[in-house]
Amino acid sequence: MWFRIDFHSSKPIYEQIKERIKLLILSGKLKEGEFVPSIRSLAEDLGVNLNTVARAYRELVQEGVLEVRRGEGYIVSKVDVEKIQTQLETELRKKIEDCKKAGIPLERILKVAEEIYRGDAR
Repeated sequence: MWFRIDFHSSKPIYEQIKERIKLLILSGKLKEGEFVPSIRSLAEDLGVNLNTVARAYRELVQEGVLEVRRGEGYIVSKVDVEKIQTQLETELRKKIEDCKKAGIPLERILKVAEEIYRGDAR
């Protein structure tokens, strides 16, 4: 299986799929010009509806992350890595702001970040 989906997350499944594909690109596991699994194949692997994967792919095409090769499938486009990193940083900033508003101390946030980077996260 390519990756897993968290069915208990409040984040929609199609968003999780988009996020995972972008992370695979950023990590170098998916490179420009490589094919991603077909909609049907990924839907079966993840145990989700075809329309869910189709929506994720359609939005990734609109964002310029994937492109369609008629009769062949979807491939990774020439991706603006800086743009994806900026999007992730924006999401991180929002989460940190939420933590601050919730009264979570900076030390605790930094501890969690360190655990994740070391691979100790629960």
